[in-house]
Amino acid sequence: MAQWYIMARTLSEHDISLLLKLAPECDTLVCKGSENTYRSILPPVANHYAKDADDFAARLNRLSDDEFIRLVDMIREGKEGIGCIPVECAEVLIEQALRRAGPNAGNELYALYEAGSQCH
Repeated sequence: MAQWYIMARTLSEHDISLLLKLAPECDTLVCKGSENTYRSILPPVANHYAKDADDFAARLNRLSDDEFIRLVDMIREGKEGIGCIPVECAEVLIEQALRRAGPNAGNELYALYEAGSQCH
């Protein structure tokens, strides 16, 4: 069952390794705009590093299927936020979830995005 909230969290070493795989140019874990420490992986990638939806898709394709599915599971568990990523990036994420994690995962991510969960 989907969690309809996002838990505030500190990124683990595993989270940071995923962030750096998606955005190797990331040189700080502090958002330059808000000066807050990143509390999730996908919003910084979508909002600060990806140039557009195609770039976001290419970045997601850097993840192995296991890494991608783990990221989807983190979203489902409320540990990873997607509510504040741009619509075009959400569409890419949902399309990849449908293809790489199955229709249930894709549909659940769509519902979570539409619910407008918090951004961390």
